[in-house]
Amino acid sequence: MTERHEPSPASLTVREDQGLVGIVVAENGRQTTRFFADEDEADDALADAGTRAALREIGAWADLDWDEAVEELDRIRHAGAPSPPLDLWDAICSIPGH
Repeated sequence: MTERHEPSPASLTVREDQGLVGIVVAENGRQTTRFFADEDEADDALADAGTRAALREIGAWADLDWDEAVEELDRIRHAGAPSPPLDLWDAICSIPGH
């Protein structure tokens, strides 16, 4: 798979009344800052970076055996003693000032 590289200008010209938005992102294992003169483009880039990060995290779990994980969680749930029932009135009355 070929890696896509965006042009990296050495300078950026913006109007005097136009600010810059800097977004720190991780690219190829390095932290970089991308600057945008347009807020909508910055929002899109931030959403794209968040989506890519989420998909990377999901991919890290792809090799798990989910049936085994569910069985283990069920075993853990049944291994401990159940919590005693909660008396809502007692809980409210134990809050200072009530």
